[in-house]
Amino acid sequence: MAAAWAFVAAMGRRVITLVGVTLLARVLAPHEFGLVGFAMLYLTVIDVIGDFGAGSALVYWPERREEATQATFLVNISTGVFWLLLTLAIAPWVAAFFHAAHGTAILRALAVTTFLQSLGNTHDSLVQKDLRFQARAFPDVLRAALKAVVALVLAWQGFGAWSLVWGHIAGTVCWTILLWVVVPWRPSRTIPRDLFAPMLRYGRSIVAVQLLATIMFYVDAVAVGRFLGVRILGLYEMASRIPDSTVMVLIWVTAGALFPAFAKLHAEGSDVRGAYLVATRCIASMMLPAALGLFFLARPIILVFFGAQWAGAAPILSILALYVGFRGLDEVGNVLKATGRTNTLVWLTVMKAVALVPAVILGARYSAVAVAGALAVVYGLGTTATTVIAARILEIPLRSIAAAFARSAAATVTMSVVLLFWMRGAAPLRDIVQLVGGLALGGGVYLAALRVIDPTIFAWFRNVILRKAPPELGAAA
Repeated sequence: MAAAWAFVAAMGRRVITLVGVTLLARVLAPHEFGLVGFAMLYLTVIDVIGDFGAGSALVYWPERREEATQATFLVNISTGVFWLLLTLAIAPWVAAFFHAAHGTAILRALAVTTFLQSLGNTHDSLVQKDLRFQARAFPDVLRAALKAVVALVLAWQGFGAWSLVWGHIAGTVCWTILLWVVVPWRPSRTIPRDLFAPMLRYGRSIVAVQLLATIMFYVDAVAVGRFLGVRILGLYEMASRIPDSTVMVLIWVTAGALFPAFAKLHAEGSDVRGAYLVATRCIASMMLPAALGLFFLARPIILVFFGAQWAGAAPILSILALYVGFRGLDEVGNVLKATGRTNTLVWLTVMKAVALVPAVILGARYSAVAVAGALAVVYGLGTTATTVIAARILEIPLRSIAAAFARSAAATVTMSVVLLFWMRGAAPLRDIVQLVGGLALGGGVYLAALRVIDPTIFAWFRNVILRKAPPELGAAA
C-alpha cells in the first residue's frame, strides 16, 4: 500500500502540474516560461546535491534514530543557508550562462526556496523511512495545487514570469508547513557530532548517483536545443511530457517506495534478494504494457491532446516510450543502496553516463528521433549490463531474474500484436477514436492475457485495489 499511496501522490502532482501548465501557456509567452525555466533547472541541481545525501542516510540508518534525525536536520539547515547565500551571489553568472540576463532577479527570488525546503527535508525523509506515504501524499499534492493556483491567478493579473516565481514559493512554503503538521518530530538542542561523518560518508555516494542521474536526465534536451534549434526542442519537450506524466511516475514511485522498503528488510536481516525478485515481477507487469502502449498510441495521443501542429512530436514520443520502459525496469540501484553498496552503484551509473552523453550528442547531429533512439539503446544495454553485474554481486541467479520478467513480457507481446493491427486498421478513423479504442482494446487484451499467463500477479493487483494482500505476495506488498 506504500507504493499505492506514493503513486496517488505522484500522479496527483503530475495531473495538476500538466493542467496548470496547459492553462498558463494560454496566458504567458514562451520567453516568460524560459526566464523561470533556466532558474528551475539550476534549482533542480541544487535540490539533488543540497543536503549532501543526509536525507537518504537517515532513511537507511538502522540505529540511533533520534540522534540521526537531529544530525540530518542540522545538516539541512546549514546547507539551506549555504545554498541561499551562494545563489544570491552567483545569480548573474548563472543567468549569463543561459543568456538570460533579465532572469537574475528571478533566480535570486527563487533562491529563498532552497532554505524553505531545507526546513522540511528531514520530516520528508522520516515519512519515507517509516513508509508513511499516505501522510506524504497530502503535502505533495497540495503543494502542486497551490503552486498552480497562485501562478494562474497572478498570471491573469498580468504578473508575467513573476507569477510562476510566486507560485513556486507559495507551494514550497505550503509543503514545509504541512510536513511539520503530519510529522510529530521536533528538533532539540543536542548535537550528535559522531554521526555527521558516517552519515555524510554514506550520503556522498547517493548524491553522486543522483547528480549523475540528473545530468543524464537533462542532457538530451540540452543537446536537442543546442544542435537542432528551438522549434525541434519544443516538439521534443512536448513529447517528453506524456511519459513524464505516465510511465515516469511509475519509475519515481517505485524508486521512492522500494528503497526504504529494501533498507528496512536489510536492517531486520531479512532476505532482500527474494523481495527484489518479487518487486521486479510486479514492476514488469506495470512497466512493460505502459511503455509499449505509449509506443503504439503515440500519434493519436499527441494529436488529441496537443493538436495537429504538434504531429512531429509523435515519432519522438514512440521512441521515448521505449527509453522510459528500459529505465523503469532497472531497479537494481534500490537494492544496492539499501544494502550499503553505494560505491558499486556509483560506478555502474558512471559507466552508463559515459556511454549516454556522446550517444545523445551524436544523435542530435541528425534528428530528435535519433536522440530518443540513443536514449533507448543506451538504457536498454545499460539496464541489461547492470542487472547482470548486480546479480553476481547479490548472488541472484540470472534465470530467476529472467523468470520475473517472462510472464508479463508474454502478456505485453500479446497486447502489442493487437495494437499493431488496430492502429493499421483504424488509420482512417478520427484520432480520438483511435486513442480511446486503442486504450480499451490494449488494456483489455493485456489484463485478459495476464490473468491466463500469470494469475498470481493478476490476483495481486486485484487485491491491492481491494486493500487485501494475497498470500503469495503478501510480504512484498
